[in-house]
Amino acid sequence: MQALHIFTGTQLSVARIRELSACSGPVDLAPEAWPRVAASRAVVERQIAAGAVIYGTNTGIGSQKDVGVAAADLAAFSNRMIISEATDFPGPPISDPVVRAALVVLINIVAGGGTGMRPALVERLLALYAAPRMPTVRADTAFGSADLTPLSQLSLGVLGISLDDRAPVLPTRFDLAPKESVSLIDNNSFALGDGALVLVEAERLLLAFDLAAASALEGFRGGLRAQAAQAAGGYRGDGQARSRENLSRLLEGSALHRPDQARFLQDPLSFRSITQINGAAYEVWDWARTQFEREINSSSDNPLVDLESGELFTSSSMVSLLPALAMDSLRKALAKVSVQSMERALKLQSPPFTGLPVGLAADEAADGGVISLNLNYIGSARMGSLLAAAAPVILHYVGNMSDGVEDVTSRFALSVTHAGALVDRALEAAAFELAIGEW
Repeated sequence: MQALHIFTGTQLSVARIRELSACSGPVDLAPEAWPRVAASRAVVERQIAAGAVIYGTNTGIGSQKDVGVAAADLAAFSNRMIISEATDFPGPPISDPVVRAALVVLINIVAGGGTGMRPALVERLLALYAAPRMPTVRADTAFGSADLTPLSQLSLGVLGISLDDRAPVLPTRFDLAPKESVSLIDNNSFALGDGALVLVEAERLLLAFDLAAASALEGFRGGLRAQAAQAAGGYRGDGQARSRENLSRLLEGSALHRPDQARFLQDPLSFRSITQINGAAYEVWDWARTQFEREINSSSDNPLVDLESGELFTSSSMVSLLPALAMDSLRKALAKVSVQSMERALKLQSPPFTGLPVGLAADEAADGGVISLNLNYIGSARMGSLLAAAAPVILHYVGNMSDGVEDVTSRFALSVTHAGALVDRALEAAAFELAIGEW
């Protein structure tokens, strides 16, 4: 059967991650990636044979980094590390699409040839993706300096072990070789995979806000000149141009293009600034997508294998600061778009702005219109949780995790989680404005 996707290690997009997260199937590495994987493993085995001390290979990890592993224990050490790190702390399971997205990112990282995994382990990862379901992985167990716990729980599936009472996803057992355990867990595949899915939804959200704004403009009988390119005062970025093109397409044939249709010389600022504010969010989205895709298509491990020199390098490649910062920035931009959307929705119901009955009630009925549906109260409540999710998390400080070991945390996983929650709430805000505009 032909492979569903070929991993090169350098060409995976967030859109493709979204597609691959939706279903299982046969996948493979690109032909040129397999020799990289084999060469990378050969570097590790030469270093072990030469008696090199290698972090997480013949030493413990974290606070036990200076504790050596006896040669007689090496064979069992890697499996034990995964099992010990896969703590089944109570919590909801991560959905199969998110687990599959994380697995996709992990496979792509391995295809780059920087981890030192054996080809046999890579084949096991490919088989795991092809399985009809994913292993159980608990949510909210990563803090932003490698997704240690969720990746360990995913790796139980590689070993042929189940975290819970379900049968193992892969029925046969598999043993890891030295260094492979640390290579499986020293990256942020879960935050990157989940974040990729959120980014795809965030792009859909911005399109929804453009649609809602077009509806609001028609409902308000707003002026279109403020949305024209000439009103931008020069080049203001591709994002503003994208929002402007969306509005233009959505309002093609609208009566608003006729002379003297606009009711005001100058509309309220929340209407005049649609393309400027939505456009800024498009710009941040595009920057965030770029940071995610750079990270997804880079090697992450500690230590990293350098194929050119044939050496291992101590690394902090799992910190993933830029994607975390980008997701924080995107949440703030989406929150601003949501606030402006709510402003337009409220003005659409206000007689001083519309000249229509309060709450758009037919025949000025005392119990009719939008007000009777409590949409404003519901919208305000949802906006509260939306704005709470917009607060940046990258500055949340957590000190030494244990025994003086410094872990610089970006709170990357939390930033992605809050972004997903905010996108859900913001979609409701867009629907709120769209419903009022159509009303």
